Amino acid sequence: MSPKSRILVVDDHKRIVTIIQRILEKEGHEVLTAFDGLEGLLKAKDEKPNLIILDVIMPRMDGYEVCRRLRSDPDTAGIPILLLTVKGQLDEPDIDDETLDARLQERNVGFEAGAIEFLSKPVTMEELLDRVRPLLWFDGLPIE
Repeated sequence: MSPKSRILVVDDHKRIVTIIQRILEKEGHEVLTAFDGLEGLLKAKDEKPNLIILDVIMPRMDGYEVCRRLRSDPDTAGIPILLLTVKGQLDEPDIDDETLDARLQERNVGFEAGAIEFLSKPVTMEELLDRVRPLLWFDGLPIE
Protein backbone atom coordinates (compact mmCIF):
# COMPACT_ATOMS: atom_id res chain seq x y z
CA MET A 1 0.00 0.00 0.00
CA SER A 2 1.45 3.38 -0.97
CA PRO A 3 1.28 6.19 1.59
CA LYS A 4 -1.77 8.42 1.46
CA SER A 5 0.32 11.45 2.41
CA ARG A 6 3.48 12.63 4.13
CA ILE A 7 3.03 14.07 7.60
CA LEU A 8 5.75 15.78 9.61
CA VAL A 9 5.42 15.36 13.38
CA VAL A 10 7.47 17.85 15.42
CA ASP A 11 7.62 17.40 19.20
CA ASP A 12 10.48 17.27 21.69
CA HIS A 13 8.91 14.34 23.54
CA LYS A 14 10.07 11.26 21.67
CA ARG A 15 7.35 9.07 23.19
CA ILE A 16 4.62 11.37 21.85
CA VAL A 17 6.24 11.38 18.42
CA THR A 18 6.42 7.58 18.44
CA ILE A 19 2.77 7.20 19.41
CA ILE A 20 1.56 9.66 16.77
CA GLN A 21 3.83 8.07 14.19
CA ARG A 22 2.36 4.61 14.85
CA ILE A 23 -1.21 5.90 14.62
CA LEU A 24 -0.57 7.69 11.33
CA GLU A 25 1.46 4.88 9.78
CA LYS A 26 -1.35 2.45 10.66
CA GLU A 27 -3.59 4.69 8.53
CA GLY A 28 -1.11 4.34 5.65
CA HIS A 29 0.66 7.69 5.89
CA GLU A 30 4.38 8.28 5.57
CA VAL A 31 5.57 10.00 8.75
CA LEU A 32 8.58 12.27 9.04
CA THR A 33 9.80 13.28 12.50
CA ALA A 34 11.69 16.13 14.14
CA PHE A 35 12.44 16.70 17.81
CA ASP A 36 12.83 20.47 18.14
CA GLY A 37 11.54 23.56 16.40
CA LEU A 38 14.58 24.31 14.27
CA GLU A 39 14.88 20.72 13.07
CA GLY A 40 11.16 20.77 12.24
CA LEU A 41 11.48 24.00 10.27
CA LEU A 42 14.40 22.68 8.24
CA LYS A 43 12.73 19.33 7.60
CA ALA A 44 9.51 21.04 6.49
CA LYS A 45 11.46 23.17 4.01
CA ASP A 46 13.40 20.19 2.67
CA GLU A 47 10.61 17.60 2.57
CA LYS A 48 7.46 19.69 1.85
CA PRO A 49 5.04 17.40 3.74
CA ASN A 50 1.30 17.45 3.14
CA LEU A 51 0.64 18.26 6.82
CA ILE A 52 2.63 19.31 9.88
CA ILE A 53 1.67 18.35 13.43
CA LEU A 54 3.58 20.81 15.58
CA ASP A 55 4.11 21.07 19.33
CA VAL A 56 4.28 24.58 20.80
CA ILE A 57 6.72 24.25 23.69
CA MET A 58 10.04 23.04 22.25
CA PRO A 59 13.74 23.80 22.50
CA ARG A 60 15.65 25.94 19.98
CA MET A 61 12.47 27.44 18.49
CA ASP A 62 8.89 27.27 19.72
CA GLY A 63 6.04 26.09 17.54
CA TYR A 64 4.61 29.58 17.08
CA GLU A 65 7.86 30.82 15.56
CA VAL A 66 8.15 27.71 13.38
CA CYS A 67 4.61 28.36 12.18
CA ARG A 68 5.33 32.03 11.41
CA ARG A 69 8.47 31.17 9.46
CA LEU A 70 6.74 28.47 7.45
CA ARG A 71 3.92 30.86 6.56
CA SER A 72 6.38 33.55 5.44
CA ASP A 73 8.17 31.18 3.02
CA PRO A 74 6.34 30.78 -0.32
CA ASP A 75 7.57 27.17 -0.56
CA THR A 76 5.91 26.14 2.73
CA ALA A 77 3.16 28.74 3.17
CA GLY A 78 0.40 26.40 1.99
CA ILE A 79 1.20 23.42 4.20
CA PRO A 80 -1.60 22.89 6.76
CA ILE A 81 -0.33 23.08 10.35
CA LEU A 82 -2.02 21.47 13.35
CA LEU A 83 -0.71 22.72 16.69
CA LEU A 84 -0.71 19.98 19.33
CA THR A 85 0.01 21.26 22.84
CA VAL A 86 -0.86 21.18 26.53
CA LYS A 87 -1.18 24.97 26.46
CA GLY A 88 -4.72 25.03 25.10
CA GLN A 89 -6.71 22.59 27.21
CA LEU A 90 -10.21 23.99 27.68
CA ASP A 91 -12.15 21.01 28.97
CA GLU A 92 -10.86 20.66 32.51
CA PRO A 93 -13.82 20.45 34.91
CA ASP A 94 -12.60 23.04 37.45
CA ILE A 95 -10.89 25.51 35.14
CA ASP A 96 -11.10 29.08 36.44
CA ASP A 97 -11.90 32.08 34.24
CA GLU A 98 -8.37 33.46 34.29
CA THR A 99 -6.86 30.15 33.16
CA LEU A 100 -9.54 29.74 30.52
CA ASP A 101 -8.83 33.24 29.16
CA ALA A 102 -5.08 32.52 29.05
CA ARG A 103 -5.64 29.27 27.17
CA LEU A 104 -7.99 30.91 24.69
CA GLN A 105 -5.30 33.54 24.12
CA GLU A 106 -2.77 30.76 23.45
CA ARG A 107 -5.05 29.41 20.76
CA ASN A 108 -5.38 32.86 19.22
CA VAL A 109 -1.59 33.21 19.12
CA GLY A 110 -1.41 29.89 17.28
CA PHE A 111 -4.02 30.86 14.72
CA GLU A 112 -2.38 34.26 14.21
CA ALA A 113 0.94 32.48 13.64
CA GLY A 114 -0.70 30.53 10.83
CA ALA A 115 -1.99 27.27 12.28
CA ILE A 116 -5.32 26.10 10.91
CA GLU A 117 -6.14 23.64 13.69
CA PHE A 118 -5.38 23.39 17.40
CA LEU A 119 -5.50 20.18 19.41
CA SER A 120 -4.83 19.82 23.14
CA LYS A 121 -2.76 17.07 24.74
CA PRO A 122 -3.50 14.48 25.84
CA VAL A 123 -5.25 13.36 22.68
CA THR A 124 -6.95 10.10 21.76
CA MET A 125 -6.26 8.24 18.54
CA GLU A 126 -9.78 8.96 17.30
CA GLU A 127 -9.52 12.66 18.09
CA LEU A 128 -6.17 12.95 16.31
CA LEU A 129 -7.43 11.18 13.19
CA ASP A 130 -10.65 13.23 13.21
CA ARG A 131 -8.53 16.39 13.01
CA VAL A 132 -5.92 15.08 10.57
CA ARG A 133 -8.32 13.76 7.91
CA PRO A 134 -9.95 17.10 7.03
CA LEU A 135 -6.57 18.84 6.96
CA LEU A 136 -5.35 16.36 4.37
CA TRP A 137 -8.52 16.96 2.40
CA PHE A 138 -7.80 20.68 2.66
CA ASP A 139 -4.39 19.95 1.12
CA GLY A 140 -6.12 18.36 -1.84
CA LEU A 141 -5.62 14.75 -0.87
CA PRO A 142 -8.74 12.59 -0.98
CA ILE A 143 -9.82 10.83 2.18
CA GLU A 144 -11.00 7.24 2.11
